[in-house]
Amino acid sequence: MRRLSSVSMLTIIAMMTGAIATAQKSGKPLANQDVISMVKNQLLESVILSAVKTNDTDFDISADGLIALKKAGVTAKVMEAMLEAANSKRNGASAAAPASSGGGNMPPNAAAFANNGAAAAATAAGAAPTWQPTVSALQGATKIALTPEATQIVHTKTKPTSLSALAADQALNQALQLGTQMAQQAVMKSGSAMGLTALNPGTAIVTGLLSHWAKQAKVTYVWALNGGTSSANVGGNSLTFEVNFAGLPGVNPDQFEPVIVKLSPTPQTSFRLVGATEAAGNVEQSTQQDWPIYSSFVEDRVAAKVEKIAAGHAKLTPRVAIGPGEYAVALRPIDKAHKFSGEEVGKNQAEGLLFNYAWAFSVK
Repeated sequence: MRRLSSVSMLTIIAMMTGAIATAQKSGKPLANQDVISMVKNQLLESVILSAVKTNDTDFDISADGLIALKKAGVTAKVMEAMLEAANSKRNGASAAAPASSGGGNMPPNAAAFANNGAAAAATAAGAAPTWQPTVSALQGATKIALTPEATQIVHTKTKPTSLSALAADQALNQALQLGTQMAQQAVMKSGSAMGLTALNPGTAIVTGLLSHWAKQAKVTYVWALNGGTSSANVGGNSLTFEVNFAGLPGVNPDQFEPVIVKLSPTPQTSFRLVGATEAAGNVEQSTQQDWPIYSSFVEDRVAAKVEKIAAGHAKLTPRVAIGPGEYAVALRPIDKAHKFSGEEVGKNQAEGLLFNYAWAFSVK
């Protein structure tokens, strides 16, 4: 019986290999339905991953497409491979396109944002791709493109009662400083690509070193921006922001909206705290959509009006003049009970990618 099972599996693999070869000859790329068909025919996950990696693809990686894949029994590992294939295809198309003459409007780390660090060494020129969120501050006739900044995520034992209290937490400041030093060492040893990957959001750089905290039932996760001040300066009156976050793979833009938050600079180190929440020490490793990050998220929200222009495109206007300080535009779920996959946050993917970035500015 064992021998027959092995023969049957080899036969199925051979049939699938022939089908893939036929698809290659016909020039037809692999689509979602092909992956679902392989799953239903009980092919090994490794075989499906190989098919995704070695063939031309045309996957639907919209929110609806990913939900349909999950319902069909496609594993998270296979869906991640599909997302990588789709992103590689799009990135290749962007690299092949001629650069626009308006390069000054693109944030300097936009390539790192789009590729999750894979093309971190490239300083891109030209207009940002439509699938990369952009934020512009509008004040009269003046338009300032805000740079997307990656948050660094670290642990602390201090309860998240307020951002100002966390900013004064000595252990948190040490963790933030240590994370920056490790990232700088990565740049020196392996070049800019590794360095920017280390600084990517969702990468809890010091998690391993602080594992004794992670073993506790609860720890506080803190999102922070490196640097004491923002490079963008705006006035606090008659200010409007234009935000475009449509087209990000794995994200339903109708479930998110832009917000303005006041940042809390740390007095001991050059960081600006964006927000914090309390959760299990290993929650960022979970592949399940079960982390209600925002239900108890601590942040200093500025009252603002959101005017929806289209799906993933909105205007954001403060309801009152903003006083001097450090601020940021961030993207948050409309429903505070919205749940995230800890792994997506930890690996900076899909909704985690959206949640982990902020567009900072200073008001003098």
